[in-house]
Amino acid sequence: MRPRRAFTALAAASALVLAACGGGAARSASPQVLLQKAKAVADRASAVHFELSSSNLPTSGTRLVGGEGDLQRPASMRGSFEVATSGFTATVKVVSVGGVFEVELPFASHYEKTNPASFGLTDPAQLLSPTNGLTRLLALARDPRLGPSQRVAGELVDTVDFTVPGRDIPVLPDADPARPVDITAAIDPSNYQLRTVTLVGPLESATVETTYVLTLSGYDEHVHITLPS
Repeated sequence: MRPRRAFTALAAASALVLAACGGGAARSASPQVLLQKAKAVADRASAVHFELSSSNLPTSGTRLVGGEGDLQRPASMRGSFEVATSGFTATVKVVSVGGVFEVELPFASHYEKTNPASFGLTDPAQLLSPTNGLTRLLALARDPRLGPSQRVAGELVDTVDFTVPGRDIPVLPDADPARPVDITAAIDPSNYQLRTVTLVGPLESATVETTYVLTLSGYDEHVHITLPS
């Protein structure tokens, strides 16, 4: 019995070490609870910083490649987007406040009011909207399930995998709204801040499974966004 007890104690100690290192750490929150708390935290944030990246884009047409900027509640955004068309990639500066969307195109010297649909988007300032923005996806999650723990910028995060109807994707393009989009939400379990949202589906093309990754940081940092004109 003594060798068995010693083996049991060693196994328990090894499990504690693994948990402390983040490998196989037990997670008590259900995927539904993680999503609910992450939505509540994000919906209270006065501002966040975002970065957008992509992979497996179609090779033709106008494509949204990436971007970065700041979002301020209730409906303001300042930053830039990378747009690819005809073999070229250009950086477009964007400011959106209260439904007014202005861009500064490459080689231009001033911002002009335009429609975000020209870039295949809806108003990016709506990303912080609790009812029409990014966190609405967390509330609409179909069949949420826990994924593996990951590290995002050095933080150990929990992941939740789920799907949502394509028609409910905010801001980003969706070429086939009838098909579901696969989503992975990465959530910091220490404060329930949403860190990344990965979307995979027929976003830029009905025949290509494009991936977009939206990374959030800088919760509640002081941001003041106004229109340049």
